[in-house]
Parts: sequence; structure tokens; C-alpha cells
Amino acid sequence: MFAMTQLSDDAFAFGGPLLSIEDGIGRLGARRAGFAATETADLMAADGRIRAEDLVAPIDLPPADNAAVDGYRGAARGSAAAEPTLLPVEGRDVAGEPASIPLVPGTARRNFTGARLAAGADTIFMQEDVEALGSHVGCRAA
Repeated sequence: MFAMTQLSDDAFAFGGPLLSIEDGIGRLGARRAGFAATETADLMAADGRIRAEDLVAPIDLPPADNAAVDGYRGAARGSAAAEPTLLPVEGRDVAGEPASIPLVPGTARRNFTGARLAAGADTIFMQEDVEALGSHVGCRAA
């Protein structure tokens, strides 16, 4: 499981409470009209229609867990606390390459969007929320 530190100036934070999965499903169900029947239609004629059956992909895409943002992933284990954290950067990973060796606790690795996540990481830091300091990365207090 990964944690992501959220800072008060986070451009992606909307500030409202999150819906539970149950509440979200309930809201979707309440908006859905009943269906009287189903029919088969060619793909080009299916615009505006709702698929009546589940569609399951034959393969997983992406094929492995990957980074959704440019930044650093760390094996910080609880260091997202009130104190800033300085972690040594042990390499980097980019999209299209195999996952690198597992992260050692107390270290970080530079990652780019789409890079496979190596084992051992427990925190993702967006590059806007850290300060690159030579061979280390400074992670602000949460």
C-alpha cells in the first residue's frame, strides 16, 4: 500500500470530504433509469447506448503498478510526520524499463510517469512537493 503526502498548497486537493464506495455506488444507482430490454448493435451504431454486460480486458494494462506522476518514491516508513525528511536518492526509474531492485528503508528513488514501481516503496512524493539536494531529496513535513 502506498501513501501520498498531501500538502496544503496541493493543486489537486479539492478540500471536500471523499465519498465512500457504497455512497458512490448508491448515487449512481439512483440516477440509472430502468432498462426494458437489451439489443445487439454494431459498434458504429452504439453511440449513446449503455453496455448491458461487463467487458473484461484479456490482459492487464498497465501490466504492473506504475508511477502516475513525476517525482520520487520512498521507503520512508512513517517519516511523513511533522518533521521534514532528507532521503538519499538511490537511482531512477523511467517508463518502459523493468522495475529496479527493491528500495532499502530510508531511501528514495527518482521516478518518472509510467515507471514501474519497485518493491519496498511506501510513499510517493510529487516532484513539486520535494526539493532535490544533490544526491538527496528533501521531503517537507506533511
